[in-house]
Amino acid sequence: DIAILVVSAEDGVKPQTLEALKCIRAEKIPFIVAMNKIDKPGANVERTKQVLAENEIYLEGYGGDIPGVAISALTGQGIPELLDMVMLVADLADLKGNAHELAAGAVIEANLDNKKGITATLLIKNGTLRSGMFVVADDAISPVRILEDFQGKAIKTATFSSPVRVIGFSKIPTVGASFVSFEKKREAEEYAKQYIAKINAQKSAQRAKAPASAAYTNGTDGKSDIITLPLIIKADVTGSLDGIKHELAKINQDKVRIKIVTEGIGVVSETDVKTAQGDPNIIIIAFNAKPDSKARAIIERSPIKIESFHIIYNLIEFVRNEVAIRIPKE
Repeated sequence: DIAILVVSAEDGVKPQTLEALKCIRAEKIPFIVAMNKIDKPGANVERTKQVLAENEIYLEGYGGDIPGVAISALTGQGIPELLDMVMLVADLADLKGNAHELAAGAVIEANLDNKKGITATLLIKNGTLRSGMFVVADDAISPVRILEDFQGKAIKTATFSSPVRVIGFSKIPTVGASFVSFEKKREAEEYAKQYIAKINAQKSAQRAKAPASAAYTNGTDGKSDIITLPLIIKADVTGSLDGIKHELAKINQDKVRIKIVTEGIGVVSETDVKTAQGDPNIIIIAFNAKPDSKARAIIERSPIKIESFHIIYNLIEFVRNEVAIRIPKE
């Protein structure tokens, strides 16, 4: 409902700032600019406001009506003022919710915990979620047995504007998917069945429209000389996996093609390692994910390539280099 555009008071506007602004304006939602890192010696709030104006982001007092707040994420300075500004913008936009309705909102993260099972972070946009209810996101269902707040504390109820963690989904829900809640399990299952039927109907319609020639390819399209870089990608959460795939799609090379053999969230499993054993060219990319005990034992005995990362930029840079190494010399 409201976006917060974070800009460094030390570095000013960066390409990613403009990319984020483009997304905000495309969604046509009100936003606040948070000028971060004011605790740094090189921070200059006034200069940052000028740079923002040069990039057509006009703050209040600089020819525009966009609120701006100077903050430090490190020390907490300015955070209360930022939260007050969020409330003010919400009042002006007349954003309201009804606590008496059944909870509905969006899935903002999902991950697989080996001990707890499939966990999703939900943002409730309207209504109230209580223990004993059932949540459905597309065709993923979860009973609300374990409900946690943003600090990881167990709670019984949560109302709109609350981020909550629900544990026990039947499958990994899609990040960005809308969720709804029900009092009874039968109602939740019926909703999931209707969603599956709708998706199947859409797939059938698409297949009917597709040209017959598209169903058959014999591999003689002149691309047989392309070298493949096979990857197995394991990440900690769905959001990370989506981000990695989005960035990998930007790597364009005529002679080398990136092929994702398998992907998933959670630990690097025995299955992943055995798949890599089948092809010496496969590289396992682990983002905030570690091999489990069985996988580790195989890795120690086999020359399997596994690379671990904690920053997406470093991961992408590694893949770029691997692609460059594989480009045939002419």
